[in-house]
Amino acid sequence: MVLLRVRNLNKSAFSLLEVLLASIIFVISVTGIFITLAAVRGPVADKENALTAAVFSKQVLEALRSSVNPITYYGSCAQPNGDGSCGDFSLFLGGHEITKATLTGAGLRWPPTLTASNTVCDTAVNGCLVYMVTCQDGTTTSCLQGVDPDMPRQVTLNINWPSSS
Repeated sequence: MVLLRVRNLNKSAFSLLEVLLASIIFVISVTGIFITLAAVRGPVADKENALTAAVFSKQVLEALRSSVNPITYYGSCAQPNGDGSCGDFSLFLGGHEITKATLTGAGLRWPPTLTASNTVCDTAVNGCLVYMVTCQDGTTTSCLQGVDPDMPRQVTLNINWPSSS
């Protein structure tokens, strides 16, 4: 009599095909998560840069406001730029293009995230602050001393920030 032994095969293990399929599903899921995170990061970075620009502009306007005196209000630009703008950090009437070095001398620090987007008058490394001082009525003559010296001045400040899109 011959006894045949039939071995019971373990059917609880994973086959190679199941492992490959699970790996592909995992990679697709992780890729989707990273794409979603990257898409969400762009708008957040834009808001961070916009907030940095807003805070810096407030600091600039406060520094200008605190420097009001008869010399900076009624005088003339002591550092004219070659393009006709003024290089003084002051409230002299007209356009102003202020370099990073001049801002540092005034106690302001140019935010590094805004540097490359503000290169009107300086190198791409340093950045540049651009603002226009006019009389409240929008002209550059009606609030000069002798015409209407009590008319307030208006400052239009331009700060750009990088966009992720």
